[in-house]
Amino acid sequence: MDDKRDQQFVDELLNASLQRYRSEEPRAGLQNRILAKVLPNERVAHRRGAWVWAFGAATGAVILVAVVTFFSHRKPAPIPAPQVVSYPAPLQIGPAPVAVQPTLRRHTPRLTAAARRPEQFPTPAPLSEEERLLLAYVASTPSSELSTPIVRDPQIEPLQFSEIKIARIEIKELPRLNE
Repeated sequence: MDDKRDQQFVDELLNASLQRYRSEEPRAGLQNRILAKVLPNERVAHRRGAWVWAFGAATGAVILVAVVTFFSHRKPAPIPAPQVVSYPAPLQIGPAPVAVQPTLRRHTPRLTAAARRPEQFPTPAPLSEEERLLLAYVASTPSSELSTPIVRDPQIEPLQFSEIKIARIEIKELPRLNE
C-alpha cells in the first residue's frame, strides 16, 4: 500500500508542476524581439548598404591604381644638354703664338698571347701553407715509414669483375616517307 501512495504522490507532484509551467507567460516584448531579428530595421539595412558601397568603391580605386601603375611605361627624363659657357677671349700680350705641328705617335703593336706567355709552365709561385706543412712532414718522417706499402686486410677479398660484353649495334634503314 505504501508503494501505491508513493506513486500517487509522484503523479500529483508531476501534474502540479505541469500546471504551473503551462500557466507561465513569456516575458514582455518577446514578440518584438523576435520580429526585430527576423525583419531587420530599415536604418540597419541602410547602414549596411553604405558599408558595402564604401568597400566596393575603395576596392575599385585600389584596382584602378594597380592597373595604371602596371601599364604605365615610365620614360626616363631627358638629359639636359650641357650648357656651353663662352668666355671673352683673353687679352694677348706679347707676340702671337707660333703654331706647332703635332708629333706623330708611332703605333706600338699589342703583345700577342704568345708574347705574354711565361717561359716556364707552370709559372713558379711561392708555396702555400699546406705545401709547406707537407714538406715539413716529409722531412721529419723516416723514409722507411714513407715507403711502407699499405697493409691490406687478408679477410677482405679483392673485387673481381667479369668481362663486359656489349652487343654490336645494328642500324636498319628507315623507310622513306614519300613511298
